[in-house]
Amino acid sequence: MRFGLMIPTLMEFEPCGFDRLKEAAQLAEDHGFEALWVGDHLLFSAPILDATVAVAMLAALTERVRVGTNVLQLPLRRPVDVAKAHSTLSYLTGGRVILGVGVGGGFPPEWDAAGVDPTKRGALCDAAIDALGWYWEGTRHAGKYWHSPGVPMQPEPVGGRVPIWVGGRVDAAIRRAARCDGTLNMWVSPRRYHQIRERIVELRGDLDGFTVGLELLACIDDDVDRARYRVREQLRRLHLDPDRLEKYTAYGPPERVAGQIAEYGSAGVDHVSVYLPTQTWSEAAWRLATEVMPMVGVTAAPQPHGTCPGQRTQSSGNPAQARASEEDPEAATQHLAAPRMQRQ
Repeated sequence: MRFGLMIPTLMEFEPCGFDRLKEAAQLAEDHGFEALWVGDHLLFSAPILDATVAVAMLAALTERVRVGTNVLQLPLRRPVDVAKAHSTLSYLTGGRVILGVGVGGGFPPEWDAAGVDPTKRGALCDAAIDALGWYWEGTRHAGKYWHSPGVPMQPEPVGGRVPIWVGGRVDAAIRRAARCDGTLNMWVSPRRYHQIRERIVELRGDLDGFTVGLELLACIDDDVDRARYRVREQLRRLHLDPDRLEKYTAYGPPERVAGQIAEYGSAGVDHVSVYLPTQTWSEAAWRLATEVMPMVGVTAAPQPHGTCPGQRTQSSGNPAQARASEEDPEAATQHLAAPRMQRQ
């Protein structure tokens, strides 16, 4: 199992300043984390750091660990801007950047501010993923929403493109992930994750160069009842249903949390990004690194080489139907650290 760590750039409990970024960077470098992740909002009801700036800072503070967005609300951005920023980050870090993307849609004011219709977020996300490839490759192409003049983006990202991991658990999101480089799912059981993995294999034909990733809300506490209470309180803070979603979290003493994570490993998860929403983030992150991870067993992260398979043609299903389902406001999902939001 490979591990990622969500950085609390959404300041629900305590400020996330430069010292916290340095602390997270050192912890990740010292304890074998594969990646450091940050969430994303342009506007929100609580302070949050800009995702791309935070990733750049983490990149400058690290030498080995990968850094990325989990997940960037891609439809809110012009893909040419995203392509340029992440191309530069890839070039400067030797390919250590991962672009995690999703459809977003959980906080209407930021969509109003960006002038983007949230009901089109599925179609916009698909089109933006295509456009990223055009810009990195320098391919001339005209699409419905975006076009590329065919001018190569220089300096180019390591390997010619930045790996894209896609968040979401509905079929439209799984199909989207299958033509990219990885998936980041949440609120799913190990059994469901095994089904997602099999579906991705069906769509791609193999998992070469692909990462099956999970984001997991966790609370590490020697008192299991207290840990459960904290998890349920956090779900309520996010305007989510604890009775429905508690079973998809991990909580309790380190050995219990390790066992819960191992179940996902047995289901085929390669990478687990752990989200620790707590007022004692530093202690929780330390216990994750020094107690939980050794029990699970940490697999060495693959070195960035820029040879990910990239965008693939979807092999089955009805994209229009999938988008119609995805764009239902009731199905809106995005990074867990936001009210009214769930990962699809």
